[in-house]
Amino acid sequence: MAKRHRNDAFDELENTFQTEYTNYSRQTRKKKKKNKMDPVSKVILTVSVIVFIGSGGFLLYKYFGEPMLEQWSLASYKNDYEGKTTNSAENGKWKGEKEEAEPRLENGVLASFENIIKQNSDVVGWISVPNTPIDYPVVQTSNNSFYLNHNINKEQNSSGCPFLDYRDVVDRDTLSKNSLIYGHHRRNGTMFAKLKNYNDIDFYKQNPVIRFDTIYNRYEWVVFANIRTTANTATGVPFNYIRTDFQTDEDYAQFIADIRKRSLIDTPVDVTADDNILLLSTCSYEKANWRMIIAARKVRTGETDIDVSAAKLASNPLMP
Repeated sequence: MAKRHRNDAFDELENTFQTEYTNYSRQTRKKKKKNKMDPVSKVILTVSVIVFIGSGGFLLYKYFGEPMLEQWSLASYKNDYEGKTTNSAENGKWKGEKEEAEPRLENGVLASFENIIKQNSDVVGWISVPNTPIDYPVVQTSNNSFYLNHNINKEQNSSGCPFLDYRDVVDRDTLSKNSLIYGHHRRNGTMFAKLKNYNDIDFYKQNPVIRFDTIYNRYEWVVFANIRTTANTATGVPFNYIRTDFQTDEDYAQFIADIRKRSLIDTPVDVTADDNILLLSTCSYEKANWRMIIAARKVRTGETDIDVSAAKLASNPLMP
């Protein structure tokens, strides 16, 4: 009797276990069935993954790939160009060096530009700013749009290439009163991004003179202003700095005065109606659609000493 009692108890325990296991299995299968992804969800997930990977690839290209291509495209030009350097200043005092005569081609172009003009006949000069990465060929074409999104090799590239306003004149004997060069403000620090260094008065005092050589002549330029304006009438009154010709000396003198009163730096550099000026234009990110313009006048013939030690931040510049 005791043996049968033990078997009955065992059978009852086994039946209970089987029942519980069966119930557990049913619940598990229901959960799995419930959690099973429907076709629409699978499609959405797949598309999301593809978009994520694609976006990541696009960002990698924009921030790493494209800047590398930009630098590669410029490499052969930098290797083939025999440029000049510009002295930095000591304690705000700049001393120039005599420019030696250089060999020229039959058409009057400086021989140092010969190889890069063969690569791109749109090249009209070279821009360089001491102690910055700004050291680029400058191109010019029949419009102010092509080189906004094409590199020096005329390939599609959002970095573009610094270009001279299409209305400016560059030849051996003539230079526009206002030479205007446009360049992008790349967040990776290339193109004209480092013009923002001129917001620092100490940087200005160390680097008051920049260089823009044309294919015909060597020129140095002393910076006299750093201004902001807007390209959007909704955020202020735009300043029309995109001018290359002036009807009278008075008109030109007023243009220079309008630049000075907008400058974030107050400099002792004198500029008259007899001078040529250079404006470097790029985006400024303090406000939407703002522009930063660095203004410089051509170093005069025989001018070898420039003192900007008295320069300071402007107390009340006219802002957009």
